[in-house]
Amino acid sequence: MGSVITVVVPIYNVERYLPECLASLAGQTYPDLDIILVDDGSTDGSAALAQQQVAGDPRFRLIRQPNRGLGAARNVGIDFGTGDYLTFVDSDDVLPPYALEVLVGALEQTGSDFASGNVALMTSRGLRQSPLHRGTHRDTRLHIKLSDQRNLVYDRLACNKVFRRSFWEQHGLRFPEGVRYEDIPVTIPAYALAEAVDVIDLPVYYWRQREAGEASISQRQTEVRNLVDRFAAVDSASRSLASYGDRKLKDWYDETALQSDLRMFLDLLPDVDHAYRVRFLDLTADFLSRVDERVIDRLVPRLRIAWRLAMARALSELVAVVAAGRNGATPPLVRRGRGHYVQLPLLDDQHPAAPRHLFQAPEGIRTEVHEARWTGGRLHVRGLAYDVVRGADRPWQSVRMLWLRENAGRRRMVPLPTRPRHVAQGPSSVPYGWAGFSVLVDPARLRGRDGWRTGEWTFNVALFGASRPQRRILGQGEARPALPARWVADGVRVVPFVRSGQLRLRVERPPYWITSTRIDGDAFLIEGGASTRPATAMLRLTRVSGVVWRSYPVDLPEHGSTWSARIPLADLVAGSGLGGRPVLVGEAGAAWRVALADANGTTQDLPVPADYPGVRHVVDEVELVARPADDEVLWLRALPPGPVVDGADLTDGVLSFTGDLPAGQPGWGELRIALRRREGNDPSEVPPADIEVLAEVADGRWTVRIPLVGEAAPPDGDWLPLYRRDADTAALDLPFDTVARRALPRDVEVRHRRLELLPERGRETLRMGPTVGRR
Repeated sequence: MGSVITVVVPIYNVERYLPECLASLAGQTYPDLDIILVDDGSTDGSAALAQQQVAGDPRFRLIRQPNRGLGAARNVGIDFGTGDYLTFVDSDDVLPPYALEVLVGALEQTGSDFASGNVALMTSRGLRQSPLHRGTHRDTRLHIKLSDQRNLVYDRLACNKVFRRSFWEQHGLRFPEGVRYEDIPVTIPAYALAEAVDVIDLPVYYWRQREAGEASISQRQTEVRNLVDRFAAVDSASRSLASYGDRKLKDWYDETALQSDLRMFLDLLPDVDHAYRVRFLDLTADFLSRVDERVIDRLVPRLRIAWRLAMARALSELVAVVAAGRNGATPPLVRRGRGHYVQLPLLDDQHPAAPRHLFQAPEGIRTEVHEARWTGGRLHVRGLAYDVVRGADRPWQSVRMLWLRENAGRRRMVPLPTRPRHVAQGPSSVPYGWAGFSVLVDPARLRGRDGWRTGEWTFNVALFGASRPQRRILGQGEARPALPARWVADGVRVVPFVRSGQLRLRVERPPYWITSTRIDGDAFLIEGGASTRPATAMLRLTRVSGVVWRSYPVDLPEHGSTWSARIPLADLVAGSGLGGRPVLVGEAGAAWRVALADANGTTQDLPVPADYPGVRHVVDEVELVARPADDEVLWLRALPPGPVVDGADLTDGVLSFTGDLPAGQPGWGELRIALRRREGNDPSEVPPADIEVLAEVADGRWTVRIPLVGEAAPPDGDWLPLYRRDADTAALDLPFDTVARRALPRDVEVRHRRLELLPERGRETLRMGPTVGRR
């Protein structure tokens, strides 16, 4: 790469967290760094820690100034920086080792104005997805505009981005000084001004959540100053968008602010004093005076009613409406005449600021996909599909049809045999007990009379029983299940995937594939086949879709359709960023997808055979693992050496995991498998202690048995499987190989308890709960 990136780190009284932040910057796999530490008048030992880092690493520089606030400190750092790129890191947060490499790599490949990466929330118990970025960074999308993905206005952080300095200076971007929430007035206009941006799905920023006894600014919402500064930040961004002359962008942002940034203060109204409430009404009236009323009417009923009551300064009615629907509670629906309405206070009161039409419930079909797995050569898809107004409280309310439709060619339709399924819980208060469905897809039905034809198919669903049939394409919903692919014939694969939030199937004939992999001296050797021999080819490794990390030459014999490539093990070890640093629970880790690019520049993923055994090899305290993802495409991963689950079984109420230990690594006799309760949204809550089971270890294999019933069973909730090398070491994620993931009991009943195993990025979550009715 070679381009210098300036990293601005404001520091103020963070002695407890600063060493971890600085270590994460020093350990970046991107080498060309200009790190500006701005001590903003710290009164603890922060400045001394910063000076120690500067003395030992020439990439770091320290600037000291009297306390002027975060915005001023960032602006000073910008002025002293010299890099071609610019980024910001708060001094209590952490970067994964690959963060800057990925963001700068995307920019140098695409030419975009800035790149924005996914964010994980960090506590002492590990990492979890930032809810704020779950939707915005669900997929990697390169060189797009804000108009291509309007929900990017939810991404208000400055610290998960790398900006071109030329873009920053061209538009005169500066952080406001003397106020909180400095990011919003910069990042929202930046999205609107950019010709193109890169959105990266990989977490590039670990955002620390202060725990009990040490609330951060964003956690001190009941302070009046927080209320005032948040409104000021949002209003500044909205006014900037208005000045650009694009009314649609301003309306998008205003809608987002009313249902997120400002909604948090709306939800506080039942708990704060009268003076706070009056100040809230004053600020709301000023902001909404510049908001199109049609924007308010696009909100969900509870919010559009609440904001209109706030405009009318109907304080007691506003507090009653907010109290009836906050904390995730969804008010029930009731019928009035021929329509359905949300049952909130004032529904039948004919209040002038809350006429009945504001209470009308939205209509349509809600769908979610919870599982996709292959059983007996057929694809089993399980999920929800129901009318959001009527629900599915009885089996006869769940009458539905599902079918596949070919997207091109003859546009054939394939009906799918469907069964209703009872579900124990769901996303709203609508009665949806029989909203679940289970469907089997026989891949042979996708084969035409003239043989297998490549192409895509969409899942369609129709519901019957309302006033008129309703139809839509099956959407993925909030869940993100594993989507496994399979070889269904010689040279033919069926691949489930998601595009634009919709579940689809692709029938493909891969032009290149892998036949075997192995360690060969100091390299990882990949051998494969091809349907046609390319003139030249390069093997490409990518951390994120579309951004090349390294390329390696492919050896193409003069005759035949085979090929091979070598990846130096030293490259993978260096690129892992492990280097003795502690790995956090929930950390994605170093991983590379393997693909082949031909002479035309066309890049193709490389699927593996159905019986691919995988490779594990330890180099310099780093374990390199070659195993396919759910779509059977090869990935290389770098992990701390440890156990990997390769077998799973559920018998007589006991869940058993088995696996190998890393070769040549003694001292695993005290291996412990732990279950850690997943954190809720409130970091001040004290979660229960981990449940630990001592593994049985013999001949390089280990086994653990977890009772799911009885006194020793995990209580209801979501649990993360972890491991400890012994009682004194930190817990790490317990990885599962492809064979074990296929064998897991995804959704079963165990003696009146429901067990689900939910796949995530590189790990599993065990969910325990009661069974309700029939499934």
